Amino acid sequence: MTTHSFIKGAAILTIAGLVSKLFGALYRIPFFRVVGPEGMGLYQMAYPLYTTLLAVSSAGIPVAVSKLVSENLARRDFPAVARVFKITLIFIAIVSGIASFLLYKGAFYLADHVLHDKRAYYSIAAIAPAVFFVGIMSVFRGYFQGFQEMVPTACSQVMEQIVRVVTVLAGAAVFLPQGVEYAAAAATFGAVTGAAAGTLFLMGLFFLRPYLGVIPAGSAGPAGRRHSRGVFEILHRVVVLALPISIGGLVMPVMQTLDAITVPGRLQLAGYSVSRAVQLYGELTGGAVTLINLPTVITISLAASLVPAVSGSLERGNYREIGRQAEAAVEITVLVGLPAAVGLAVLATPISDLLFKCPEAGLPLAYLAPAAFFLGLHQTGAGILQGMGKTFLPVLSLVLGATVKFMANYFLTALPQIGIIGAAVGTVVGFALSSYLNFAFLRKLAGWVPNYRTLLLKPATAVTIMAAGVYLSYHWLRIIMGGSWSTVASIVIGALLYFLALAALGGFRHMPIPGPSLLIRRILRIR
Repeated sequence: MTTHSFIKGAAILTIAGLVSKLFGALYRIPFFRVVGPEGMGLYQMAYPLYTTLLAVSSAGIPVAVSKLVSENLARRDFPAVARVFKITLIFIAIVSGIASFLLYKGAFYLADHVLHDKRAYYSIAAIAPAVFFVGIMSVFRGYFQGFQEMVPTACSQVMEQIVRVVTVLAGAAVFLPQGVEYAAAAATFGAVTGAAAGTLFLMGLFFLRPYLGVIPAGSAGPAGRRHSRGVFEILHRVVVLALPISIGGLVMPVMQTLDAITVPGRLQLAGYSVSRAVQLYGELTGGAVTLINLPTVITISLAASLVPAVSGSLERGNYREIGRQAEAAVEITVLVGLPAAVGLAVLATPISDLLFKCPEAGLPLAYLAPAAFFLGLHQTGAGILQGMGKTFLPVLSLVLGATVKFMANYFLTALPQIGIIGAAVGTVVGFALSSYLNFAFLRKLAGWVPNYRTLLLKPATAVTIMAAGVYLSYHWLRIIMGGSWSTVASIVIGALLYFLALAALGGFRHMPIPGPSLLIRRILRIR
């Protein structure tokens, strides 16, 4: 699989992810107005239980299936591809079906004894079938991704979100007269209709595209016949590949829960009142953390596209190609993550004021901003390691990084002279460690060492030009245009400066843009 192919796949998934996030963010405004804060609270109560169960039952399945499919494709063992798909589909249908049934049957107990609000029963029961549909959909997505076909996954993501949003808004409006708990339940049922729509779309595509959906039984080469696997061997590989990813999916929610328990308390120990400690924690998690997660739309897509590409190269024993794929992926991560981190740091207070009407959130954001870069590097490194079948190593990196983050949060946040900045610094240090460990593992396994001069010199130069331009333009434009407009204008100016500087330096080697470097260099007459 060529480097260009997985970059193209990542671009497709990125566009779909941006569209899905846009729909997911915008629908909350009218929904909140319809059901109010109480209805929103009941709506949100069901989701942590749902996502936790989903992570356990099917979070790592797309990665596992795409890796096994791409391996067999590299050997041209087409019957094995079909066998992996069928066995995994039956297995996940059973597992996710049981998980869905248990969530439904335990809805009243969870509402009454865990959430301490019996009205949440309706939302939990309504969302339970979604676990089954998402499990099935994850198998189909992994199957298509194994062929490096990212369009099916992208289309299903957008369709899932659109159907979900329509169900949320329509269900809330129709059932609100019967009570806010019924409106919230009808809204949570959007997860079911959305997942069902995405699943039906992928199933239809599976049967309509014969060269993907139905593989001739007699088309295996000699190598394919030698590598045929039994049912339990396939299931063992699926579980071994998927389970660490599922466990890794639980690490950050657990750490966020621990942060919610410890950070406000440590801030109080530093001398802040209870109310102020909660405010500072809200500024960090509700504002700053939200912004540093935005660039991950690209790096998550990149990681998903890397898995089958690296897996296919590994199956062919082409470590040189793995090195090229890793270099391209890391370069794109740097090109996206570095300007995001620097831009958020330079305009931390103005951006916080513009988006949240809370300039105080700019203080933790300025210190948290580098995490946008290190989080992207961690996700990219994890995608490469998962493609190599080492799915446990990124989890180990994340656990160690999360442990360091927790320790830094615990000790630094309690210091009066540091306060909430300690929690931000702890997050940066944690992700920096996890990204470093991922690339240390890559160096040991594949012998790949990044060319730091090639990867960092040009982006760092372009980012320096961007940062200077943003800083000067904001302070100049604020006098002329006022705060909000000067922030927007400075962001646009910064993006243009970065693009032009990077293009003039020839920094778009692997980005899926048709020849910007050559175009700009000709305009500027740079040889």
